[in-house]
Amino acid sequence: MNTFHKKMIKVFTTALLCSSIWSITAYAYNAVQTVHVGLSGIGSSITLSNKIITIGAEENGNFISAGTLKSEKGFTFASGSGTYAAVSLYYDSYDAAKQKADTISNALPAYTGGGKWQLYVSGTTGDQLRQKTGLACENVSSTANMILIQSNGKTIALTNIITPQFGAADNDDETITINNKQYRGKIQPTRVNGGSIVPVNAVNIEHYLYGVLPGEMSPSFATEALKAQAVASRTYALKKIDMQAHTKSGYDICDGTHCQSYKGKSSEFDATNAAVDATKGLVMYYQGEPIESVFFASSGGYTENSEDIWTAPLPYLKAVADVYEVEPNTWTKKFTASQLTNLTSSKGDNIGQVTDLVLSKIAQGGRVQELKIVGTSGTKVLTKDQVRTYFSSLNGTFPSKMFTINGRGSGSKTSITINAPSSSPQNLANSTALPNNTNISAEESIADSYVIGSDSVVTTPVQTQNYSNTTVDTTNIISTSPTNAQQRTVTVTAASSGGISTNNGSGTFVIEGKGNGHGAGMSQKGAQGMALQGYDFLGILHHYYTDVTIQ
Repeated sequence: MNTFHKKMIKVFTTALLCSSIWSITAYAYNAVQTVHVGLSGIGSSITLSNKIITIGAEENGNFISAGTLKSEKGFTFASGSGTYAAVSLYYDSYDAAKQKADTISNALPAYTGGGKWQLYVSGTTGDQLRQKTGLACENVSSTANMILIQSNGKTIALTNIITPQFGAADNDDETITINNKQYRGKIQPTRVNGGSIVPVNAVNIEHYLYGVLPGEMSPSFATEALKAQAVASRTYALKKIDMQAHTKSGYDICDGTHCQSYKGKSSEFDATNAAVDATKGLVMYYQGEPIESVFFASSGGYTENSEDIWTAPLPYLKAVADVYEVEPNTWTKKFTASQLTNLTSSKGDNIGQVTDLVLSKIAQGGRVQELKIVGTSGTKVLTKDQVRTYFSSLNGTFPSKMFTINGRGSGSKTSITINAPSSSPQNLANSTALPNNTNISAEESIADSYVIGSDSVVTTPVQTQNYSNTTVDTTNIISTSPTNAQQRTVTVTAASSGGISTNNGSGTFVIEGKGNGHGAGMSQKGAQGMALQGYDFLGILHHYYTDVTIQ
């Protein structure tokens, strides 16, 4: 057997998980249980529709309650400022503080932490208030964190701690309604360095994932794909928290695509909630630390090494074949040389009349790493994400960097035949690994780096399963490959470095692409395809993330 055939067998045996059994190993990482999510689209004016709310604060990881507030009109929050004095007495409840406040002009109940209330009096100093009331008083040195609690246009209380929290107390599922949007957990109106109020949702990480999954993967996807997404999303959230991506803004993670799309309870589906429950607490680790478990919509047949998309080579983000991807995204863009000339000129890239687009570097997964725009008086070199975004004003940003121009791209093509699982999902609890009998035939002149095409599309209907009462025993979970196999033919194209001219003399450049997203980590359509072919969520995750441990 020649070297090429050995190499191909090794690659596809690994890629298809044909002889792999994955188990869960324990690490001592202490995952947080409460996530603090900065909410966008709400603004600094926060309205709670709940008629009864709890008030308190998260202290040493636990919520310390200071009782409830009631109002038929709901509640709003506003930033406080000015001069205040505090009465140096503490009360166990809002009602007790309110009763005393009613006897002092301009006094308000103030929650100051530890489950205790004080009285704050506006427009006066500690000495002035002591002379007036005879009570022990002190100046309030700073109001940078002060938040006024209002109802029906009137301030009924205030708080002067950094992270006060307000939760629902008038419904069974503890849903709090913020500006007419429903969220689990609590609202934490936060001020950073005396700025405006930032709305933060303090929520259990599993409930956070309830609001994430429907925004990241279609709830109609197969159960095992949804479970794979749940583990990837949980891991990604923990990694973002460790990276302190938004600490300076007053929260752990945002609710947008920079972190993960999070829409709260209003976006939840039974299928995605069940996937979260079925994988409760499971996280992917590399050498004991959560990985940056990035994911994307469609690979077009092959994922990519992290360093070929961003900068850092991450050992768990390696290019892998994406053989089973369902309905891979395809797209087309078209530019004329004249349009490109106008574009480069408008961007200040004075290279003269554009004559050619040259594909000068293509990565292992088939994505264009470097693209040269050649003009009569110079060349503009695009690298990394510029390849995708530079042309956005002409015909939109490229969905991915896997494309050809005028039919030219990453070299000569050949075909291979492999054994793939049948389209009928197997009973994974009783299955065994496939024998190492992968059948591969190909031209021997193929390069060491190649990309799998997406010529064959999996169209098996979605399989569903009820996991509403499922619990996970992390000591016994084992993932195995499906047992049945069928032949599947895919296309392999050689990667390249150098210069591939795409000028065919027509004056037009037609870009034909595959895939959608950055290309590193888990392909969501690939996960769906693997699930429909019978792989469980652990098999899916171990395929896309290299050498990880799942606990």
